[in-house]
Amino acid sequence: MSRVSFNCTMQEGQIGEELRAKLAVALQQITEDVLGESPDDVPVTFSNIPSGFGFRGGEPSTTSLVRGSIVGGVTQEVREDLMRRICDRWMEISGCTVDELVVSARDV
Repeated sequence: MSRVSFNCTMQEGQIGEELRAKLAVALQQITEDVLGESPDDVPVTFSNIPSGFGFRGGEPSTTSLVRGSIVGGVTQEVREDLMRRICDRWMEISGCTVDELVVSARDV
């Protein structure tokens, strides 16, 4: 089992394959920078919420979820740094706003 992995969930049609590839590389690079994990050892998967199945405030949702599973025992400061970098890079690549992204990092 990998020590670090990410599952990214978004609304169908929200983020295309080209951007997903860039986002996966960014997640792997950030994990290497912050946690020292080899990018080759960090699996990133994507799943879609079908159109018409995700809503926020009565409108179709544009929110993406990045759920990380990371090696246990990291400090709160390191965890926050990891999630902050993920948020910043995801917004930069995808063009979403801070209100359209939820990032979490639970211990494996």
